[in-house]
Amino acid sequence: MPLATATLRRTRRLAAAALLAAAALSLTACQNGGEPAPAASSSSAGDPTAADGGAQGGSGGAPGKGVSRTGAGKTAATGGGGQGGASAGNKGVGGTWVGTLKWLTEDKLTVAPKDGMEQAFHLNDSTKALGAAALCEAPDGRVHLDASGYGTTPCSLADLRKAARLGYVDVRVTVVNGVATKIAEHYHP
Repeated sequence: MPLATATLRRTRRLAAAALLAAAALSLTACQNGGEPAPAASSSSAGDPTAADGGAQGGSGGAPGKGVSRTGAGKTAATGGGGQGGASAGNKGVGGTWVGTLKWLTEDKLTVAPKDGMEQAFHLNDSTKALGAAALCEAPDGRVHLDASGYGTTPCSLADLRKAARLGYVDVRVTVVNGVATKIAEHYHP
């Protein structure tokens, strides 16, 4: 019995490692050739004519689902080591995603749409984080929102990382060249 138990555990570990490797590969938005990765789902590409920051696409065009990308199919692979964000001259994925904010590393988070593939992105010092209540609170204790229900209170990157580790904060993330430029919390009363 101990040999069978050890073999079963080893098999489970190998299966878990293979699953993690497959998940890591699926987070890569583009191949080195600059063409979109073949594993991308149909909901990960939006209307190529959509304006930057436009309405979110997805099944049935319902707000808050799927993704809106500008220049879909025109994104290039990220260059360099990818540590700490993209540097000048490197091209990466771009677009706007709506979903749950999740943690990968100190300078790399993901957004997981309800429908579609999870998208990874980098943070840098110019990333603008805006909260409503869960990400961070306004000094006056009130909830400040825009017309679409997204927070307008400036938050720190530390607040953003903390929320990503919690894994339940819904956000809209705008990414340019693989780096998040703006992350806004969607308010849920």
